[in-house]
Amino acid sequence: MKVSNLISLRMVIKRVVMTNKSCVVIIVILSVILYGCEQKVNIKQGSFTAINSLSYTDVIYLSNRDTVLVSTFSGRIAQRINGQEKEKVIIKLPNEIYSLAYDSKNHRIYASTLNSGIAIIDSEEKSIIDYISVDESWISNLFLSTNGDLLVGRSAHRQNYIWDLKNNNELIKLPEELINFQIKSLTESGNVVVKGNRKYTFWNPIKNEVEKEITVSGNLSDIDESGNMLLFNDKDFKYYNASVDSVSFRRHHEDWPYYLKEQDTIIRIPLQLSLTVGQLTDQYIFTAGIDRSIRKWSKIDGQHIEDILEHKATISAIELSPDQSQLVSVDLKGGILFSEMNIEGVNKY
Repeated sequence: MKVSNLISLRMVIKRVVMTNKSCVVIIVILSVILYGCEQKVNIKQGSFTAINSLSYTDVIYLSNRDTVLVSTFSGRIAQRINGQEKEKVIIKLPNEIYSLAYDSKNHRIYASTLNSGIAIIDSEEKSIIDYISVDESWISNLFLSTNGDLLVGRSAHRQNYIWDLKNNNELIKLPEELINFQIKSLTESGNVVVKGNRKYTFWNPIKNEVEKEITVSGNLSDIDESGNMLLFNDKDFKYYNASVDSVSFRRHHEDWPYYLKEQDTIIRIPLQLSLTVGQLTDQYIFTAGIDRSIRKWSKIDGQHIEDILEHKATISAIELSPDQSQLVSVDLKGGILFSEMNIEGVNKY
């Protein structure tokens, strides 16, 4: 848990104490949790967050389902297979890794690192092909176009990057009117999604033209092939329905399902914690966060369907399989979970 989250949690606790003196048990539990978190927080100079060599920072599919690549802060990229407990190391970089992208056609892995820009790796040869410079900064989220032609992201130093991978990784510049906007994603059709002036703009780099603009607030977490958007605002999320050009509903996690190991039970603490990642599927919305849970919602009306509570740490990444039959999620303690879309419940290890 980051220092900023600890501070926010303390503020919530203070408000609870002032408004409800019967919450003594909750306060005691939260105090113990906070103490444990503080013992593990160790912010290193130049690092993105506290380091745990087991922490999974990202996950991407290598096949239609069941086989994925994971990355760690310690620089490891490994293969994980559903049902197998051990990982198979692909390569070890001398650098922290924050985000992955995979070109299945050319068997290339793109790994965003702290100090070396973007590492391009041959997944079959398990070797580094090249590096792409990011001007002494790093990118926390990489996006690769479906055809493998474009790689985009925004650095921690607020610089936008659009690389033409088929043209010697040449940089493509945003038009002048979008130059100060923030790159947030890349659509299935290859449009670069940028945020600015209280709207999201979809820019086509091939045609060099704006295809559409959407006036909506929030931080984009996911966008599907129909243009529907999942947007976060700290503890809340909202679903923008492209077919009606408006937000259909807003929701948040109602509580914090905390696992008590000594009693082998889960207690529901009436607190809402920040969301970290989300995913849209054809029928559902999945949201996850610091409370270690994944919540499943109906895409039609926002009805809460079920909770997935097997993770033991903050969920850092979530990904839908190419055939949309499976969801994979990873956390900051090296936990990984495969969830089936066509049945209730999850397969875990």
